[in-house]
Amino acid sequence: MIDTGKMLLDYITAKKLLKIELGKMIGRNGLSVLQYTRRQSMQTQMLLKICQATKHNFFRDIADQLPDDYTITKPVDNSQSIEKDEIIAQLQEENKVLKIQNEVLMKVRG
Repeated sequence: MIDTGKMLLDYITAKKLLKIELGKMIGRNGLSVLQYTRRQSMQTQMLLKICQATKHNFFRDIADQLPDDYTITKPVDNSQSIEKDEIIAQLQEENKVLKIQNEVLMKVRG
């Protein structure tokens, strides 16, 4: 069982962060934060809000506790696809130029 409340409490303790401070950062009071630390789970939206406030990736901490054979879905990086398309277009153009130059050389040698 992954206990997000314990993870949060461990983080707060390690960073010497007051629950009231974290509460202000996420728009809640210190009592709410105390309740989050006492629960084994919390809504992902709240955990995301805590991640953004603390600049700490609790989701990665959770993922690191899962077995290594679990799969993941990586976001598609369209920039690589666009870059490849540009390189292909450039190489096609260079190929055309080289073919023309080769034809000219063959005629001159001819």
